[in-house]
Amino acid sequence: MNSPNPQSNDRSLTIRSESLYSGEFTATEDASYCSGKRFSGTRLKALLVPVLYKLVQRVPIPVAALPMRSLLFLLRLFYALPNNSFRQACEYICKVAASRGYQHNPKQIYHQLIINANGTLDNYFQLYRNGVDTILDRIEISAQDADRMNRLALEHGGVLIAVPHNFASLFSAVKMCREFPLVIVSRNPSTIERTQIAVDVYERMGVSILMVRGGNPFELSRTLFSILKSRKAVAVTVDSMDHSDGAAKATIFGQHIGFPTWAAKIAAKKRIPVVPSYFRSNGKQVTAIYGEELISDSTEEIVQHYVSFFEKNILEDPASWAYLGDKRWRRVLQEASK
Repeated sequence: MNSPNPQSNDRSLTIRSESLYSGEFTATEDASYCSGKRFSGTRLKALLVPVLYKLVQRVPIPVAALPMRSLLFLLRLFYALPNNSFRQACEYICKVAASRGYQHNPKQIYHQLIINANGTLDNYFQLYRNGVDTILDRIEISAQDADRMNRLALEHGGVLIAVPHNFASLFSAVKMCREFPLVIVSRNPSTIERTQIAVDVYERMGVSILMVRGGNPFELSRTLFSILKSRKAVAVTVDSMDHSDGAAKATIFGQHIGFPTWAAKIAAKKRIPVVPSYFRSNGKQVTAIYGEELISDSTEEIVQHYVSFFEKNILEDPASWAYLGDKRWRRVLQEASK
């Protein structure tokens, strides 16, 4: 590990792995990452993930999963609490979905969220302990979609897959990369320890990852330009909100929300097809859904294309969208449900 910078709280470590697209990545950690809210999501993951990782290496899966399953069990019991923010999000999305002709029960969505989280946990533990071959049949990708991705990559030099924050988005890459050449763009975890854990899991998944946290935007763009000339698909998660001046406004749930534009700009400049995706979970089983491809020189058109696809699938299957528990999206849904 590199020595800490004496004039900052940052630590850094260069990690090398065959799963990393560039072969190595320098993870940097701000020692104050957990100095915010006492029970923030970042702090909780920083504490829980290393524990789960050590357990799955040493004890049977049912025992290793016990801490997370206990938390999910408590979350199920907490449904009756009046200020339960997760329950509120389920109520909001059901109201929004009802206005578009979809009928969902908030309690069923809430419980399915927990089932999907449990299933995702089990999938990763099974993968880690028993190998990729034991979980491939849990992921369904149609032959037509696999053929289409290969054809688009060959015809255009590459294809960009727009990905939302589904429970099974990253897990589905295990099957995707066996159906067509794939590189995943991923923002690495906020701590060095969790980044090392993530790289170990990527190696076991057999996927190729381009990590981007704290990287040089110019170098990132140049690397992606290179990948998108090598007849590969690039999967990028793009449903995070962006409140900066450079964000692209897109309509979702009847509201204008800002989204990051860097991926759409690259696709527009290279005239690369953009294919939106959604990964539907039913416990351990996952089905990959892909929308129509779009080639455009308009960043705004590309962003609206995949945002509209996300919206349709979220309203059809809210329990597969992990961001349903995000406080910022909860506020959007609350406003949309009025």
